Amino acid sequence: MFAILSDIHGNRPALEAVFADMESLGVKRMLVLGDVIGYGPFPNDCLRMVAKAEVCLQGNHEAGAIGELKEQWFNDAAWGALEWTRKKLTHTDREQIAKWRPTGQHEGIQLAHGSLNPDAVFDYLLTPRALKSHFAHQTATLCFVGHTHVPEIWTEGREDPVAWPKSGIYTLEAGRKTVINVGSVGLPRGGDKRATWATYDPLKGEVTLRRTDYDVQEVIRTIKHLRHDPVVEVKLLRDLS
Repeated sequence: MFAILSDIHGNRPALEAVFADMESLGVKRMLVLGDVIGYGPFPNDCLRMVAKAEVCLQGNHEAGAIGELKEQWFNDAAWGALEWTRKKLTHTDREQIAKWRPTGQHEGIQLAHGSLNPDAVFDYLLTPRALKSHFAHQTATLCFVGHTHVPEIWTEGREDPVAWPKSGIYTLEAGRKTVINVGSVGLPRGGDKRATWATYDPLKGEVTLRRTDYDVQEVIRTIKHLRHDPVVEVKLLRDLS
């Protein structure tokens, strides 16, 4: 069984809580879909913690941190947080990030931070156009993505997402290309503030959406102590609370 994590965004307490859940479930294999850093106050810790992942992709925040994406690609809060993050990265951190790629494949599963479209790897899979271009480059039955921070299931040929079952367990449809967004560990969106991630059991063909409680107040206290740029701090506190 694999744990699929994305968009940790420097939130160490959330990642620690997810790791604890993984241990209780006996899940030892991990795939990380990028944006390990950016926004949150613990970038170095999170980079160290994901080093044991079998695959770790480069998200747009990693690309921005090492200069591969420029300021105009980000909103003011994201760029302000990246400027702070960049100063915290060590030479080893930068070398680690530079080795990552925004898409990948592992044991028959395709992976992307945003999209498999090589001309728009950081596209958001939110529109029929973006989904169509993604599926045109998806050769495997299953692909996991992140980037939007909202867990969703899309199947080729449908314009609307498939609803997650109440149990959180989705059984893959044989022969139908499916892309699953696993949400965000560090800054989840969509109304639920718990760390969001997924597990995948390839033997059963099941993907389970998981939500994990964590000590958000530790993150908030650290952000206030660091005294980020006000634009950054306001956004982070709003998104976390």
